[in-house]
Amino acid sequence: MKKLWYSNGAKAVSALIQGLFAGLLVLCLLAVRDWAAGDFGLSDTSRSFDRTDLFFRTTEEIIREKIDYTRNRELFERNGGYDELKAIDLQQYTAGVHDEGTLNVNTAYYIRDLLSFAENGSAAMGAAMRQALQGGATEEDAGAALQAQSQELETVLPISGSPLADYARLSSDPLRTLLEYYRQLCEVADDVAIRYHQYLSSSSDSSASPEAPSNVQYYIENTATGQRYTNMGAGSVNGALVTAQEDPTLTILFEGERKYNIMVANPECEFNEEATEWFMKVRFVSSGEKVLVAVDRSFPVGDRLQRAYYGIREQRPYILAALVLIAVCVLLIPFLLILSCIMTGCSMPGDRPSLTSFDEIPTEIAGGLCLILAISWWIAGSRLGGGWQVSRLHALFLILYIAVEYWIVFYALTSFVRRSRNRTLWSNSVCCAVALGTRAVYSARKRSQRLLLGYSSMIMLNVIFLLMGGAPGIVMFVVLNMAILLYLMRDAVGNQSVREGLQQISRGKLDYRINTQVLTGESREMGEAVNEMGEGLEDAVEDMLKNERLRAELITNVSHDLKTPLTSIMNYVDLLKREKLQNERAAGYVEILDQKTRRLRQLTEDLIEVSRISSGNVELHPMKLQLKQLLYQATGEFEERFEEKQVQLKLDFPGTPVYVTADGKQLWRVFENLLGNIAKYAKEGTQADISLTMEDDFAKIRFQNISSRPITATAQELKERFSRGDASRSEEGSGLGLSIAESLTQLMGGTFDVIVTEDTFTAEVVFPAASS
Repeated sequence: MKKLWYSNGAKAVSALIQGLFAGLLVLCLLAVRDWAAGDFGLSDTSRSFDRTDLFFRTTEEIIREKIDYTRNRELFERNGGYDELKAIDLQQYTAGVHDEGTLNVNTAYYIRDLLSFAENGSAAMGAAMRQALQGGATEEDAGAALQAQSQELETVLPISGSPLADYARLSSDPLRTLLEYYRQLCEVADDVAIRYHQYLSSSSDSSASPEAPSNVQYYIENTATGQRYTNMGAGSVNGALVTAQEDPTLTILFEGERKYNIMVANPECEFNEEATEWFMKVRFVSSGEKVLVAVDRSFPVGDRLQRAYYGIREQRPYILAALVLIAVCVLLIPFLLILSCIMTGCSMPGDRPSLTSFDEIPTEIAGGLCLILAISWWIAGSRLGGGWQVSRLHALFLILYIAVEYWIVFYALTSFVRRSRNRTLWSNSVCCAVALGTRAVYSARKRSQRLLLGYSSMIMLNVIFLLMGGAPGIVMFVVLNMAILLYLMRDAVGNQSVREGLQQISRGKLDYRINTQVLTGESREMGEAVNEMGEGLEDAVEDMLKNERLRAELITNVSHDLKTPLTSIMNYVDLLKREKLQNERAAGYVEILDQKTRRLRQLTEDLIEVSRISSGNVELHPMKLQLKQLLYQATGEFEERFEEKQVQLKLDFPGTPVYVTADGKQLWRVFENLLGNIAKYAKEGTQADISLTMEDDFAKIRFQNISSRPITATAQELKERFSRGDASRSEEGSGLGLSIAESLTQLMGGTFDVIVTEDTFTAEVVFPAASS
């Protein structure tokens, strides 16, 4: 299961899931944002509708609309219709009262005049007052400045026909009074204009009328003026309370009285804490008022409260699902991302990540490419998205769009992880190259200084010659640049000669020499150094070959010299064994002599064989061989030895024949050495595996067994001559078997490899497959 996570399929599925969940996360976040930015709050998802701020806010707005409708009709209508000649006293309006019997004609205006002033004169008068009060001017100074401009500022006149400026002079403090009159005129005119537009709008909207059906029932009384606003048909708050209590469809949300701007709620009518807290802070008409609010919580009337109720009921499940998905995505995406970073580039647990071709690009350039691609995709998607309208098609497009954006960033991140774990994040970066280049320039600062000085001198001389002008300046300019060109060409030729010499020597042509007679300066010094290096390498190779030949000849001669007396010793030992010695100790000594002489003979023969193979003096007879048949024969030869060692042999061969081109005798020798190793060193009671597989037109034979002792040598050390896994050398064997097997395999065109762990030995022999 653990290895499954490291498969390419698991990595692709993980990346796919991360991208899609990233798109889903963004979609859910946008949905929650739109919910929170609209009429609903996130807290509304866990509360009933009649406990939400939306419910209380909508209820309050409906009451205010109906109160404004009534107040606006009282303001603009007379005898059931709109009357533009209805008078409004500035001081009464500011105090919140309206009594036509006590109007002051010197401060009262017709409605049409106030609307005209709000449109054409209010802004100018307001700007003049602000300008008059600038710079720390007193109210007297401001009043004097306004009085001087009164004819231009007062574009409309009171009912009396006299300007406010004239009426203000009758006051004990005319300048302050004029400033206050002008303030009242601007404020009243602007407010009347606003209420006039509301009046016109409500005239076409019958739902704002108190008589229109509504889910909200209310009674509001201004205790200072006795003015009542209600749609319950009650003449007092007590009557409204009785009406609400007798109606089973109504729920009293709040009942209370405000005195001196302090609201006191009736605890007997408390619906919930939220309603009481909300309406205690609301002031509908005055600092002194009586309030009763009741609601039909079945919402039978199709007003704004009903639409809000159905809206929140329909959208709440989607928002709850979006919140759950956000939590899942926030937990799942980081987990899969961390897992992907751990698995990236690895095929097995503990592997060092392998680099892709993209990882070979310098770090900053690779990051820049991914950044450009991500930004380009973001811009393209933003233009195609069209504001992300809420629809299934746009939701799908958004998920895919964000998924692709995530995959771009994900690929860049995993690339940086692979670089970091392979320690190429810095070494394969532009900054590292610049740092190394700067260090190299600094280390060669003497040459760099000469180069910089020469380049600066050339630029300076070119400028001087061009400034001289005329034929002499042009001629010197051309001569100087031609000389520089010749120098650069000669330097390039020298560099090319040195480069050619290095290439020839690297290809093994050690006798190649650079003609330094045509070189000058540093190119000549480098050429001579390359020639000396070639001579040194040639001498070293010649000495190495000579020593190798002498070593091979020594081994061959010593082996042949040992073979003659060893044959005599073996013959005499054989004669002693035939004598049937009665002395058991003597017979034991003869048996030990027989074992040691046979081992010495095997070592001598292996030495001669190694010498022949090393010198290439091996005659090969390639032929087409059937590997399965050859392996069956080889394992059959060792069957008795495996049974004695209690080693179970497991063969895993394909059903079809596998052919290779090799020397049958030498390949048999390779198999014999490897099977002999298993018979000698395998642990008793274990299993040895021999398998034959085809991999990309290559036949691979694998020999694997569990060693009787821990293997302390490395794979390379085991393949070297005279090397053995058993360092004590207490068992038979020369330590040349693996070296001979490797050499023979390579001579026949195959490859030989050894893999060792603490107690497992594996040998792999690979040959190109031949056609059947």
